[in-house]
Amino acid sequence: MEHWASIIFIVVVFAAFYWILLRPVLNDRKRQRQDIANLRPGDRVITTSGFFATVTGIHVPDDGPAQLTLELGPGVQVQALTSAIVQRLPREAEAEQGAAAQPGAESGR
Repeated sequence: MEHWASIIFIVVVFAAFYWILLRPVLNDRKRQRQDIANLRPGDRVITTSGFFATVTGIHVPDDGPAQLTLELGPGVQVQALTSAIVQRLPREAEAEQGAAAQPGAESGR
């Protein structure tokens, strides 16, 4: 009987490890991949280097990863891979809707 109890304990520990540690990380990665797949020109992004940029163009070659043209500032454009994008920032309309849905958002709290 003790043999089965130790096996059940190990299974429970692995299940808890998955639900507490791995599942949130996997969900975040999935959301990030979806955000990157849905990038469009005009989207604001944050790069792995910490730069805030605006996507001005997307080029998907036949072979190789997708390439983005990012505008870091007026007249400053760089080429980057989609793997260089950490986060897509919400569009202004999305941000306004989110702020309206949160109580106290207009007071700056």
